[in-house]
Amino acid sequence: MVPMLDNAAAVLMRLLAESGRELVDFAQKDVEPVNEGFIVGYSCGVRTRDDDIERVTIYVNTSPSAPVDEHTVELADAAGRRLTAWVYPQDPSLPSLPAVSYPEAAGVVLAKFGIAAEGASLRMEAYRPGKRAVLRVDTATDSWFAKVVHPSLAATIHELHERFLTAGVPVPRSLGFSEAGLVLLGELPGVPAIDVFESIDRARFARGLDELTRHIAAVPVRVGARESLARRVDWYAERMEETAPVFARQTSRLAGLVRSRYEATELPRPVTIHGDLHLGQIFVDEQDPSRITGILDIDTAGLGDPADDRGALYGHVVVSSIERAPSPASADALAAFADELHAGWADDARVAAIAATHLLGHALANAGRADDRGAASAQQLLERAEVLLR
Repeated sequence: MVPMLDNAAAVLMRLLAESGRELVDFAQKDVEPVNEGFIVGYSCGVRTRDDDIERVTIYVNTSPSAPVDEHTVELADAAGRRLTAWVYPQDPSLPSLPAVSYPEAAGVVLAKFGIAAEGASLRMEAYRPGKRAVLRVDTATDSWFAKVVHPSLAATIHELHERFLTAGVPVPRSLGFSEAGLVLLGELPGVPAIDVFESIDRARFARGLDELTRHIAAVPVRVGARESLARRVDWYAERMEETAPVFARQTSRLAGLVRSRYEATELPRPVTIHGDLHLGQIFVDEQDPSRITGILDIDTAGLGDPADDRGALYGHVVVSSIERAPSPASADALAAFADELHAGWADDARVAAIAATHLLGHALANAGRADDRGAASAQQLLERAEVLLR
């Protein structure tokens, strides 16, 4: 594996020196592919001017077109490439993130939505640097989810929730949005299907999923879904060459197969799709886990190709069976479900190409972890893509 930065220690030390602090230790914690590069997160021990040691998370963006603001520092690596860096939560793509990252500030923000949040507790549920964050806000009586996105997306996400609810599709209620990039959502009943999958009757769950998919397809929307990942499969091959050259040749060959298979198929009539379907977003009844109660994260929803949802779901089920299953029994159930999904579209070259693209994307993410477990998972995912494209 190759490092994301030529000399991460030097970059981090220079960044901290500008504020009079000293780097004590650091460890890479996550990697997010973006545009022409990566956003790499580092957990850092920092010595302050008062000689105290504090923990901070620093993100470095290697993309030459990375956004900047007043909290961003611009640097150059040993090869002269432009880098941008920030200390969490000052993400330049998510200007609302600092306002909901601390209880005192979050109370002020929630008050603007008519919610009395004095004494509220906060917990980060998900953070993808440069893309989005979701924080759980627990008050004395209720729980809410503050979704932080790029300011250009907030109004559309709010409208999508309203349209889905009006059409009867169970999604969280949106209380409103801020033009600074914040959408406040209510709680969805149930638990994520991935958390209880070993207890699910897969045939019954699959029938419910088909019904939900048909219901979503009928929602009237005015936006397009996210572009199919299969259209940018070469991007994954290019990033793999930078991240893990040991997998580069195999990934490049598979990308070529995806491109030829996908381009040889005909785009079907667009319908409304979820855009990024996976088992962490499908909620089920905790007492009756085969029954679907709703769906989350419709940010990517819009008019699109149904094959994109089928391919995304398959890719997530496969990667979950390999590395994210909460128990061996769950891993076995997920692996069996992946085979059942595959059997349902085995003759559809379009779904196979999209599913293989998702596997390449998951392989890239694992290769970027730069450890033996990540490399082993990446190899397994590439081998599954080989099977789909034979």
